[in-house]
Amino acid sequence: MVLLVLILSVSALFIYRVSESVFIRNYSEEMRKIFMDSPMGRGMRMGIGRIIGRGGNEFYVRIEGIVVQNPTGLSNVPDVEGYVRTKINGSSYLFYGFTNGNEKILLGAQMDDLDFFLQSLSTTLVLSMVIGVALSILSGYLLGKRVSKPLKEATSLLKEITLEDLSKRVEIDPRTSELAELKKALNTALDRIEDGYKRQEQFSSDIAHEIRSPLTSILGFSRMIQRWGSKDPEALKEAAERITATAGKMLTITEGLLFLARPVIETNRESFDLGELVNELVKSTPIPENITVEIDVGNVNVTTDRALLKIALKVLLENAMKYGKGKPIGFYWTKGLLQVRDHGDGIDAEKIDRIFDRFYRGDSSRSGEGHGLGLSIVRKICDALDLTITAENNEDGGAVFSIGRLL
Repeated sequence: MVLLVLILSVSALFIYRVSESVFIRNYSEEMRKIFMDSPMGRGMRMGIGRIIGRGGNEFYVRIEGIVVQNPTGLSNVPDVEGYVRTKINGSSYLFYGFTNGNEKILLGAQMDDLDFFLQSLSTTLVLSMVIGVALSILSGYLLGKRVSKPLKEATSLLKEITLEDLSKRVEIDPRTSELAELKKALNTALDRIEDGYKRQEQFSSDIAHEIRSPLTSILGFSRMIQRWGSKDPEALKEAAERITATAGKMLTITEGLLFLARPVIETNRESFDLGELVNELVKSTPIPENITVEIDVGNVNVTTDRALLKIALKVLLENAMKYGKGKPIGFYWTKGLLQVRDHGDGIDAEKIDRIFDRFYRGDSSRSGEGHGLGLSIVRKICDALDLTITAENNEDGGAVFSIGRLL
């Protein structure tokens, strides 16, 4: 508002000054024209101007310092060149000095009409500025009220949203494109918050379930050792083995959760032979004798984090061994994708999009002894390396996982 008043004030002052200057300049030229067309002016052109006629009854005329016409009895008239506006005896006068041939002429005229014009102009400009400011304040208030109303409604709705009920959405009627975008952004954010909260609830429930089961097992075998361990060596051995296996599972779950909980995964990108990495992985992984692994990758040079990619491929290999029912497993490079394929029962089509969720183990055909974190780790690694990971079923059975953007 202060800026608006400043702009209007400067504009009004500019208009006033320009109007005054233009009016005075034009009137001075008109005064000179009238004088030169008068009998005195025509006489001057003929060389006898000082003795013939008058120079316009309304003008003060001074030629070469000699006052030849002074209708209002002025005294102490300034000697000027060009035009100047001044006040004498409370009245406004315009004086215009110019040279005609070798003679210096000073013309003067009373300008009360100019004062009236300028006063009217200044009054008009001030009124226009006041009206403009008033209209700006009114329109700003109405516009602000119109814009703030839906914002207040949205704010009120957001205050009502609680963790117990995240289903509410902004239902305001947007009157501008900006408000429409704000409504869409708020509702999208609320959708994500609700989905994230539901996932967090499910995640917490899954953690409790996954940890409670092995803890219950450890507690049971510990009690068995307390009761029969000293009398039955076989029971002691079995209980110790079960406790060790269960603790190992808990350690695996904990390590997986810690990996998934990292906000940022540091990467060390380097160029290496992808086929060499796959062969190295297969050789270092304990694989049952009844399972064969086919590798058709070739000498493909890629640039990414070798250690992280090896972890992801190891998870996919163990996943294929677990659900492949002892059938062959394959690593293939095709059309820029590294694929890991098993020949098990595949994945239910309606659940295939959820297998990368934490603790999700799909249907019964792909459940078992796993804890549902492996594929989540693969997805997190691929996201950190700017790679894609997809899962699909083959027509002849089994599932295939494809990693892309390696090149």
